[in-house]
Amino acid sequence: MKKITLICGAVLVAATMLFVACGKDKEATIVKFFNVENATLVSEEMPEATSDQTIEVSMNGTAIPGGSSYVSIASEVPARKILVGMKGQTGYYELLPSAIRGNEYSFVLMVAQNITLGEEETTFNVQVAIVDENDEISQIWETNVNLMVVGTGTLQVSLSFDNAKDVDLHLIEPEYNYEDGYPVDFYGRHIYYGHIMSYTGGELDLDSNAGCSIDNVNNENITYSGEDVFVAPGTYKVYVDLFKNCDPTIATNYVVTVFYGGNLIASRSGRFEVDAESTFNPIDEEYVAEHEPFLTFRIADKGQKMVKPFSPAPMTESAMEKEAEAVHK
Repeated sequence: MKKITLICGAVLVAATMLFVACGKDKEATIVKFFNVENATLVSEEMPEATSDQTIEVSMNGTAIPGGSSYVSIASEVPARKILVGMKGQTGYYELLPSAIRGNEYSFVLMVAQNITLGEEETTFNVQVAIVDENDEISQIWETNVNLMVVGTGTLQVSLSFDNAKDVDLHLIEPEYNYEDGYPVDFYGRHIYYGHIMSYTGGELDLDSNAGCSIDNVNNENITYSGEDVFVAPGTYKVYVDLFKNCDPTIATNYVVTVFYGGNLIASRSGRFEVDAESTFNPIDEEYVAEHEPFLTFRIADKGQKMVKPFSPAPMTESAMEKEAEAVHK
């Protein structure tokens, strides 16, 4: 199978890796676990607190390889810097924040696609602190994040959201033909909870909080794994849908990330505001024709051929429950 190069689309947000090693003799081992978007890597130990100031931090308690997490910080004092580290690992990230409102800040944590934990470990640690205007470091906030194993593969598109709602990931593949030359219809190129595997072998292998049956995983994942999958050249469209707003009293922040060939090629954050309306509908061909995608990315045509066709995957039980619910709305 020939190697495919990529061309990023107009609305593609390329991954920003602003890493600066500050020590020649120390290896920043934290990069094996995660990085922070738009941050600088410092190859030293995470500094200790120098004040009694505390912060409140909110982030998803579950992560997936190649996924992300939207992290929110609330502080009583303005933050000049945000520090993000990991217990037991060398290196930390330094971020110059921009306030969302008042003394509230946010950043996106990107989980390494090839993250590896110890033999009996299922979590990794995250530490967060702020540096105030007097260069005082707050108390270190920390948590252990559960790592859920999912498919990564040649192409991986994932979604993370910061609270328990039924938020759905939809991927529309480029147009392509069956081996007999007939075009694959829209349904065959649409990967979502109602059609978990496309003709190319792209598969939704993680669907969270279906119909507000809360599992608190708050991640969804589409993977192109295996030797026979076919990553079709052309423009891919990503939609994020609030199928059911399980708690309208709180807003929901979300992040979509795209890995191709082991490299992070796209990332974009979005937000469903308080009282956002549930859709109760799958995103269909008519909707796509009338609405811009949340994110697009493009895979260049290098003459790759489909090796093996895949049979349509059966609808999952959660997908059938959703469709039944949509009919009754």
